[in-house]
Amino acid sequence: MAANFRLEPNKYLYLYHWAGLDVPFKVSTKIKLNPAQWDDKKQSPKDIKLKYDDNETVVDRISRYRSALTNALTEVNVTGGDLKEAFYSFLPGIKRVGSTLKAVKFLEYYKVRLQEYKEEEKSNYLSYQGTYRNLTDFFGRTNPTFDQIDMKFYKEFQRHLEMKDLGMNTIWNQWKNIKCILNTAYLLRLHNNTAYHQFRAKQERAINVFLTVDELEKIYKLDLHNHPGLDRTRYLFIVGSFTGLRFQDWSRVSKDLIKDGVLRIQSHKTNEVSLIPCHRFVLEILDKYKGELPKVSSNQKTNDALKLIGKAARLNQVYEIVSTQGGKRKAIPDKYKKWELITTHTARRSLCTNLILGGANPYEVMKVSGHSNIESLSKYISLNELDVVDNLKKLALFNNKPGKAKKPNIVPSRLSWIRDIEKDGHKYMTGELL
Repeated sequence: MAANFRLEPNKYLYLYHWAGLDVPFKVSTKIKLNPAQWDDKKQSPKDIKLKYDDNETVVDRISRYRSALTNALTEVNVTGGDLKEAFYSFLPGIKRVGSTLKAVKFLEYYKVRLQEYKEEEKSNYLSYQGTYRNLTDFFGRTNPTFDQIDMKFYKEFQRHLEMKDLGMNTIWNQWKNIKCILNTAYLLRLHNNTAYHQFRAKQERAINVFLTVDELEKIYKLDLHNHPGLDRTRYLFIVGSFTGLRFQDWSRVSKDLIKDGVLRIQSHKTNEVSLIPCHRFVLEILDKYKGELPKVSSNQKTNDALKLIGKAARLNQVYEIVSTQGGKRKAIPDKYKKWELITTHTARRSLCTNLILGGANPYEVMKVSGHSNIESLSKYISLNELDVVDNLKKLALFNNKPGKAKKPNIVPSRLSWIRDIEKDGHKYMTGELL
């Protein structure tokens, strides 16, 4: 862990960082707490709403200090500058004094970031590693500067990826990773090249499956006692599917975070607090593990295990996927069984979709899922053609018998919110469309 927070005997909270240093990097957060207010194991105040001053909570200040240290370590890794100077330069409200940046090249910086993602066990590390391999394959012995990552590079690298017969969405992901690396370097003032803003890549509609409650129950009841690894992964996936938490938060669910049947948990990624009613499966799993869930494996290992679990549960519904390979659209769609499409994201998508199909208001779903806006939530909703047809059949328009006209029902289907909610979002908030 890059950052660790410790409450000293003087009751002030300090940020510590040891990695590679003989003497730890130590900075006061200027937060004074009683020991009873601090949870050292969770690196957080016991009351997540506890305020440092009138404008900022303790959690927010900790987040700012942790982010500043992460950015400072990145800069120092490529510049060799002073860590403390770099750290304070990334804290809002602190004016940066001078700059010690030295020239650094694109692939050198990318490699530094890649190593950080590996050490931090980022879920997208393998994706960034794959992009790095494609870049080194493309450049060979050339060591490009940031200024050389221009539109000429964009066109030639796009052709290179297509010649490798990569899928359209895989190519899109390469550009997403490259742009993220370039943008971070730009914010660190390692370059002034903004050509990457014009890098564009097309995406194909992906088949993002969700599991129904019945399918999740089949997985929950599988007999996997002879396969302890799959058994553990199955239970963690069920917890994720009934809480909607992100993969990195699955193991953080514990009985001490549940009060009156409601889980209150803060997202590791966004710091958003979610309030989630606990399904009986979640409570039973917590009882099985004595109130504390086991740690998850890596994202890739978990995805591999989930496919075996889905296969054991006989989730064999067939999906056709039309794809573009090497820049050419396939004439015949690929076919996949449902179990082949299950990933860790399926858990979060399943809860959001099942809530919507159950009649929940999207704003209620956002409170459970922790999404900050409707657009983000809509990406996690999977409504296939059968769901839509089934719900359309229930509308008055398709239920009228010949000769018996009925007044139109102006209340929109719960499925229509994805299309209309950006336009009429305020009406949902005020109850006009409910």
